[in-house]
Amino acid sequence: MHIAQPYYSSMSTGSEVRSLAHIPMIYEPAPSVPPRWEYHVLTIDPQEASLPDADQLNAFGREGWVLTGLLDERIAGKGRLIHYYLVRQAKE
Repeated sequence: MHIAQPYYSSMSTGSEVRSLAHIPMIYEPAPSVPPRWEYHVLTIDPQEASLPDADQLNAFGREGWVLTGLLDERIAGKGRLIHYYLVRQAKE
């Protein structure tokens, strides 16, 4: 078994270490049709409804949804709603 040993550049101050190991490039064919996405916005007024719990978020996950963002209007003082932004790959 060969283990790559680090080498020191002659111009370095001795703190730069580089590996001799080769990192392979892996190419995958690009899809002929780019994927389509669908979005869902879950908007909740926390004064009228409870925030989503783990069971509700897991239900979204089982349906293929991924939480990509959250906007809490209360932080900026511009409102009282919380928006949960979800995305999933559209079914063909």
